[in-house]
Amino acid sequence: MKGIELRSDTFTLPTDEMIDAIVQAHRQGRLGDDVAGEDEVVNELQDKAARILGKEAALLVTSGTQGNVISLLTQARPGEEVVVERMSHTFLFEGGAMSSLGGLFPKPVEGVRGYITPETLESVISPDNPHYARTAMVVIENTHNYAGGVIVRPEQMDALARVAHDHDMKIHCDGARLFNAAVALDITASRLVREIDSVQICLSKGLSAPVGSLVAGTEEFIHDAHRVRKRLGGGMRQAGIIAAPGIIALEKMVDRLREDHQNAQTFYRELSGLDGLIIERPETNILFIRLDNFKIDAAGLAAELKKRGVLVYGEYGERVRFVFNRMVSAEDTMYAAGAVREILEKAGKNS
Repeated sequence: MKGIELRSDTFTLPTDEMIDAIVQAHRQGRLGDDVAGEDEVVNELQDKAARILGKEAALLVTSGTQGNVISLLTQARPGEEVVVERMSHTFLFEGGAMSSLGGLFPKPVEGVRGYITPETLESVISPDNPHYARTAMVVIENTHNYAGGVIVRPEQMDALARVAHDHDMKIHCDGARLFNAAVALDITASRLVREIDSVQICLSKGLSAPVGSLVAGTEEFIHDAHRVRKRLGGGMRQAGIIAAPGIIALEKMVDRLREDHQNAQTFYRELSGLDGLIIERPETNILFIRLDNFKIDAAGLAAELKKRGVLVYGEYGERVRFVFNRMVSAEDTMYAAGAVREILEKAGKNS
């Protein structure tokens, strides 16, 4: 029996309709060699994603990490700097790919709830001097995972893009959960990335496709991104078996993200009154709690929750992350909140 899966929205399973879409794509003879540009389903997905994101073109890639790396390597040259928020996925959780694969130099900066302010970006752009690496790009993560699923508003995105472009820099959005931000704000995803040069979206998190991400931008960017994808071993053949569920994800799984946000709010309300617990109201589907005041750490809480059938990661020090997703019902949410409360009350507070 599987537990209540709150470790990540990457654990979402594809819907029956997604699996059926794979079969139908095969039966209809729509699969082809994507490296040759002949998989009709991949082409449909890429065209659909480009329209949704308000960009000229899009490219199917294997993962969000690959999409981010491709975007950076396509738009910056070896030896150049990329400004990143110090707790961002691109900096912390991509195996140093921008440096090891692209010779790019990350310049981490402190964000405000994950957001690199325009003033901060201005202050860290290197002088036009041969002693310094040229500052070529800035990466913004929306929503920002480590900040707690925080949304970067469209006006914030625009302001950061203006500074980047004023300094002849590119700006990339790690939009693995961009649709969570769009749904929470009740705006289009294209509005969020209107001034952004490149964007990566993930199909296999809250949108529940089994695998795959997309990058989008200008036709010139995507043309060059094809070459980088090939260099990284990302050229796929009958990739329509990935694209078919991705089409369903974009068409039918975006609006339902509201349910995940609602469950996160319910979880917050159930625990916000617990004396000593440090908890912030979630903006989307991610919520962190801090255990500074309790006689149990994150690993201990994760272990106790697992005994009760609730799965979370216990590797965030004194913080524990809960990620609400399609596999977690309203009833599951209430049960998980009750389990957390029971464990913390039993553990007791620090004196």
